[in-house]
Amino acid sequence: MSIYKWGQTSMKYADYGGASDAEERQMCWHDNLIGDPLPSLEDWKTPRLTQYLGEKGTRKPGIVGDSPSSGSLNLISQRALDTLQDIWDRHALLYPVILDDMPETPYYMVVVQTELPFEALDREKSTGKPVKFGPRANQGYFAPVEKWVFNKDVVGNNDLFSIPDGAPPNYYVSERFKQRVIDAGLKGFCLRREFWEEKPFIS
Repeated sequence: MSIYKWGQTSMKYADYGGASDAEERQMCWHDNLIGDPLPSLEDWKTPRLTQYLGEKGTRKPGIVGDSPSSGSLNLISQRALDTLQDIWDRHALLYPVILDDMPETPYYMVVVQTELPFEALDREKSTGKPVKFGPRANQGYFAPVEKWVFNKDVVGNNDLFSIPDGAPPNYYVSERFKQRVIDAGLKGFCLRREFWEEKPFIS
């Protein structure tokens, strides 16, 4: 059973941050030290995001595609939303964002709602750095998970999910998800078989 971590691509593809300090705090909702708590969709104020071009602004703009990133968060295009609508409906909330270099083109931040339990990860076969601090210290959690082996019976038919390990949240996808991306011709999705994989799948 192939399970992939959905993450950032190379510098070839666009990475975005908040255009202002307030908007950057919105996009750092997963970190209570530097971000604001994630509100409900009804209370969300659509942030404007600007493409990161390096500390001195000398990097060439990256390809935006259908799955740009915002730090550790995943964004999707309207085309990706429409093509994989059933997956988002089952597993995620989509928060609208505005890309300042493509303001008329709808994009969304993916917030996965399906979190599998501790037992989803085979803790004996998987590897990672054990959590040593905080409420989950010394209880078998990893941050990050470096090589993952999932229990098929627990994963079931979930095509997009998170697990309680790691911060910010890490999102995992099924082989079916990957195939749907390929079949639809979606561009810019980066799917890794393990954390340090040198040549991940990039659509």
